[in-house]
Amino acid sequence: MTARTLRQIIGGTRHLLLDFDGPICSVYAGTPAPGVAKQLRDALKVAGFTLPTDIQDEDDPLEVFRAAATISPGAAASAQQLLTVFETRAIPTARPTRGSADLIITAYRTGRTVTIVSNNSSAAITAYLADHRLDSYIRAIVARDDHDPERMKPSPYRVREAVGLLDAEHSECVLVGDSTTDVLGGHLAGVAVIGYADKPGKALALADVQAAAVTNDLAEITTAFRDTPRAALPN
Repeated sequence: MTARTLRQIIGGTRHLLLDFDGPICSVYAGTPAPGVAKQLRDALKVAGFTLPTDIQDEDDPLEVFRAAATISPGAAASAQQLLTVFETRAIPTARPTRGSADLIITAYRTGRTVTIVSNNSSAAITAYLADHRLDSYIRAIVARDDHDPERMKPSPYRVREAVGLLDAEHSECVLVGDSTTDVLGGHLAGVAVIGYADKPGKALALADVQAAAVTNDLAEITTAFRDTPRAALPN
């Protein structure tokens, strides 16, 4: 999409909603996700849970969590607790996404609120924001703080929760996400989504699910915020 289209979207935005893993940082940059997925499987087995055979080679820790939740409420709760620990341990080696801090600070300084809406845990997100001195720019964190995978994107549950928490109109919000699940969750919640294509092939996938705009450079969104300043929001 063109910068002009981004300006049109951002011009009506009072509330920036940001996915965490991707648009803000790469959580598992220094602690590879496949290793964390294996740790989670092993820990659940030690706890006495028998996992579905089709996740024995799963590389995504979130998918292991989803699978564990199909076993029982106890397995879901254990998986949630364990994954939160593993995510938080990974934060010291998480790699900041180029331009993410500038985007957050610019949105804040041009009178918008910034809220994190993520399938990751708020403990991990809070640790990252504190480590990178970004916590003071964030209005709220709406994240995976329960053991119900049905509330994770592409469900609109947490996007809707964020909009309600902000007491905002859907038309005043835009979500920036790097996955088709972000776009689908945003659509179902009635919120426009800007797709962040951080890897080859993502731009087409994000466009196919009708992201309002797609960019491979967060600086384009930051520039749109600078070009369309708004009056400061009330506290």
